[in-house]
This record gives sequence, structure tokens and C-alpha cells, in this order.
Amino acid sequence: MYVHFLRNVFFLVVLQPAVVHLQGQETTIQVKEGKNLSEGVLRNWKMISMHHKVFKMHSRSGELEVLVDGTYFIYSQVEVYYLNFTDIASYEVMVDKTPFLRCTRSIETGQRKFNTCYTAGVCLLRARQKISIRMVYEDTSISMTNHTTFLGSIRLGEAPPASHS
Repeated sequence: MYVHFLRNVFFLVVLQPAVVHLQGQETTIQVKEGKNLSEGVLRNWKMISMHHKVFKMHSRSGELEVLVDGTYFIYSQVEVYYLNFTDIASYEVMVDKTPFLRCTRSIETGQRKFNTCYTAGVCLLRARQKISIRMVYEDTSISMTNHTTFLGSIRLGEAPPASHS
């Protein structure tokens, strides 16, 4: 919210935050030695809400590009079905090719073999950086249902000026 003064008259300007929210497209993906995934990156997203001046979706790569420098809240959730012998499922939220967040779930023998894993964090991003979700382990089945698997971001504010080294 900003207050502007102009010749003894002030007016209030309310800025809406830039938001993007992607959901799974009602499919199931099997992670086996990179099949169905490009380097483990989830790609099957349905755009629910997107501020097109701040975000751009790259459907083929599954990457969400940031168009404006800023501080961003990034959140994600993935529903997995455990198929591996260790009963561990894990995914990473990537910024470019670097892991930013990781969510890992494991189950005990006899427990249900499906579960959701949620993670979120705040990150300084520069224009042209890309956000994606990458699965860490093979032998996992991912449920891309719209209410259990999603990725989103909210631009919280301006980025601090780049430091001059």
C-alpha cells in the first residue's frame, strides 16, 4: 500500500501482489530411470492463476520463469505413492539448476503407501531465473491431481539492489 501526495491532495494506491498457482493435470506419473520426466522435472501443470508481467510458464520444460527481480514466497506440494524398497520419496524445488528446498517423506511398514509432502520458503530471485520441481528418487508414482500436487509463488516485494563487488 502506498500513499501519494500531490499538491496537498493525497490518494491511496493498493498494489495487488503478483501471484502464480499451478496444479497437476489429473494424471499419474511413474518415475523410473527418468522416463516421463526430463531429468526428474515435473511438467504436467495446469495454470490456475498467473500474473503474466511477472511470471512465464515453459510447458515443455516444466519451468516457471520469473520476469521481474524481487523477493518471492515459493510453495509446493506433491502427492507420492511409494514403490521403492526404502519407502522414501523426495522432491526438490529448484531455482535454475540449484536445489532451493527439499521435501522428503518416509513411511513405516504397514502404513498407507501414499502421502503428500509440502514445503515453502522465501527467496531473492532475479529476472530470467526459473523455478521447477524435480523428483529425487526413482520408483515413485506421482499423483498429479489438482488438489494434492501444486506449485506456486507470490512476489512479496522489491529485490534489494545488486551489490557491486
